[in-house]
Amino acid sequence: MRSGRRGRRGGATLRRRMSGRGRATLLAIALMVTFALGYGASGVVTEGLARLHSSASGVGLLRRGESAFAVSSGAQPSLTGPVALSPPSEILARLPVAVQDYDSTLSVVDGLDPAAPPRWVESVSLRGGGGPLVGPLQVEYSFDAELTRRILEVLDRGRVGRGHVIVLDPSSGRLLAYVSTDVGAFPPDRSYPAASLVKVVTAAAALSGSPEEASRPCVYRGNQYRLTRSRVYRPKSGNRVTLGRALATSNNQCFAQLAVNTVGSEALLAAIENFGWLEGPAPGHPAGSIDPGKSDYDLARLGCGLSGCRITPLHAAQLAAILARGERVTPWWIDRVLDARGMELALPSRPPPRRVMSEALAGELRSMLVRTTTRGTARGAFRDRRGRARLGGIQVAGKTGNLTGTDPAGRYEWFIGVAPAGEPSIAVAVLQLQGNLWWSKSSQIAADVLVQIFCRRGRCEPGLAARFTGDLGTTVSPVLLSDSSARRR
Repeated sequence: MRSGRRGRRGGATLRRRMSGRGRATLLAIALMVTFALGYGASGVVTEGLARLHSSASGVGLLRRGESAFAVSSGAQPSLTGPVALSPPSEILARLPVAVQDYDSTLSVVDGLDPAAPPRWVESVSLRGGGGPLVGPLQVEYSFDAELTRRILEVLDRGRVGRGHVIVLDPSSGRLLAYVSTDVGAFPPDRSYPAASLVKVVTAAAALSGSPEEASRPCVYRGNQYRLTRSRVYRPKSGNRVTLGRALATSNNQCFAQLAVNTVGSEALLAAIENFGWLEGPAPGHPAGSIDPGKSDYDLARLGCGLSGCRITPLHAAQLAAILARGERVTPWWIDRVLDARGMELALPSRPPPRRVMSEALAGELRSMLVRTTTRGTARGAFRDRRGRARLGGIQVAGKTGNLTGTDPAGRYEWFIGVAPAGEPSIAVAVLQLQGNLWWSKSSQIAADVLVQIFCRRGRCEPGLAARFTGDLGTTVSPVLLSDSSARRR
């Protein structure tokens, strides 16, 4: 019994001793856990600040001419909870593509990622106080520095006074290059007459809605480019051409007849909307516009591109990209935005590609449009003086368009295309506003650009385009890049 009592007393004493040591141990552990949780929570919140989405209120951009490197006086963001930070909407719409921008505003930065090519980077200050962002912001653009340099040389040789050149990856929507020669007189973010680019939409609407009727030979009389009220209807006799030939030669009479007699007003307007021309193609760009008029003659002029439709240069690049796989991709040109602390700001997610037409129909249209560059309106641009194909065995599916307009006044000359025509990896769009004196057609500028992309030391190969369309590396958020997980193969 005694031993039992001693044992119980000993056990109580042990428990009291263990309780004392336990309290000290628990206190030390609690201090360590508190420190670890505080340190870890700070890291989690900082990461959340860089990735969550919201809009920063009270923040504006400096106007041109103001200091591009002044730091804003905005307050530091609170780290007491998750705060969503995104670039201001003005940043997302910013498009510094003027020749002067490449000379002064933008700089080429190499080494952002050893696996990535040099990129154009801009430092943009914020104005106004009270916002959570700390400037200046570092904006990294998707434009390839080497390709941009080559395009600037092409435009200089071609003496392009007022023009736009866009090169786009049709699988991801990434802009590989965008150069404008006179943003004051000929802004890149305005809409202009679409001219004969509308014929691509008219052809797609006819082939998808009435393939048998669209496959009938077109019959026209006189000059194929001259349209009168009586020539919008199919004559009993005259010149006969296939739809492919009419598209390659941009036959106005044939496409006027197609719009009026095969497609119809409702289906043509629906097709134009489906191609995305009635909405802005990207931030900072307006929607296009259409005016079908009230008569068959008005509809005929719309369907062949003589009047009634205006689009931006980016709409045209988007049209070229649709020809690649039948899908409409959203163009983008901002890879990443960092604030002055190196914090990555969250960019809006891009919508997935939208199906415009089947891949089979897109391939059929490309086959027709190859004739534009081999035997049609752009054949001279894609041949050298000896008549040899400038890109060797690489075929280009393209469409020309030209129309005289008044806002601003001049001759609007387009070219859109994709290459290689069999499996497109590059989409290009060129628009010039020409006066009475001009030096180079838009198809010639586009051909020169494609030579720079696909050819090296006199040899042209499809794989050489990968120098500009390849993965940009791991520094930027992978979801925003045309890498293996984001691309549509």
